[in-house]
Amino acid sequence: MRRWHYRLMLAALAPWLVIDALRRHRRAQPGQRRRFEQFGRLRQGLPTGGIWLHAVSLGEVRAAASLIRALRVRWSGLPVVVSTTTETGAEAARALGVPHFYAPYDLAPVQRRVLRELQPTLVLIMETELWPNLVREARRAGVPLVIANARLSDRSWRRYRRWGGALLREVLADIDLICAQSAMDRERFASLGAARVEDCGNLKFDLALPDLADDLPAGRVHTWLAASTHPGEDGQVLDAHQLVRERFPDARLILVPRHPERADDVMRLVEDRGLTVARWQRAGATDAEVEVVDRAGLLAGLFAEVPVVFMGGSLVPTGGHNPIEPAAAGRAVLHGPHVNNFRAVFAALESQDASLGVVDASELGERVAWAFAHAGEWAGCGERARAVIAEHRGATDRVVERLARWLDRA
Repeated sequence: MRRWHYRLMLAALAPWLVIDALRRHRRAQPGQRRRFEQFGRLRQGLPTGGIWLHAVSLGEVRAAASLIRALRVRWSGLPVVVSTTTETGAEAARALGVPHFYAPYDLAPVQRRVLRELQPTLVLIMETELWPNLVREARRAGVPLVIANARLSDRSWRRYRRWGGALLREVLADIDLICAQSAMDRERFASLGAARVEDCGNLKFDLALPDLADDLPAGRVHTWLAASTHPGEDGQVLDAHQLVRERFPDARLILVPRHPERADDVMRLVEDRGLTVARWQRAGATDAEVEVVDRAGLLAGLFAEVPVVFMGGSLVPTGGHNPIEPAAAGRAVLHGPHVNNFRAVFAALESQDASLGVVDASELGERVAWAFAHAGEWAGCGERARAVIAEHRGATDRVVERLARWLDRA
């Protein structure tokens, strides 16, 4: 791809971007509605001259939490302003107590306007958001731009190699530093033409380790959690649950679709299996055999409430989801064969017998039942999982040290 291809694509998308901005405005919570902020109309009162940190959604904001805290401690005179794309990300940013705005579309005049209004000392982008116009306008404005916690999944790497072309090389050349999650990510960025890339580790390992519960909540001893499931996977999880119930008739399943808007479809699927179903509620017990979570942002709090966790996106070829949060809560992780998006994390867990792979619904059911029957051994696996997380912490400090070359001069 060349720059004129990118500009032509954005021009073709312009009407949809206007519609999308209006849709987001309508869906935003009362008091948080900002018309056309994605086109650079920032609200009054945002601090200027500090660090503009962009994190797409909830997961990226959570990964950035430790980094934001460290930045505010070391450079207390530099405000941190966070932009997100999604509302769940916005809620997480506001919960951290940092000023927030909705990320601008990658139109050159829009990015130029935002940079002019914020006058940032540094632009810090979480994970792999390579926006050509933002990178170029930051370079023109003399603002250093750093990618933190950068990673390239197998799919992204193949796509960039095939379609990136001159535009990708130009973008990578204008990025001041890429802090990669792993050595493999560093090598992949370098192979695409990045000149300044370092392995700083995965910031998600630096999530605050939650306090371990002394005992499971009453009624949860034979409950398991299927986290972030995808279409084509929910049915396999339910098949596994029916197998578990043959050995443990009181077994319960908490099923958390990756996208909460699928909750109604998932509930119908549960009913079709002849299982009783209810929406998950924080307060109040239910006799339902399956509980379905229909809201975002609740998953992290559920890991400590169940003894057995299955991470979704892994029985179907989507690449899996991050097992760090359940491991930090002291839970060993079951997963399917498709975990290439988080290969290094799963490898670290598996090296200490802190996670276990399955190939299909039948084996998943067997492993869940085994974990219930051998609760002590499974709890030991969870202790090792938590130890793995503790061992790999430290990425925040490494990223902060890399940023000092620009921020110490501010």
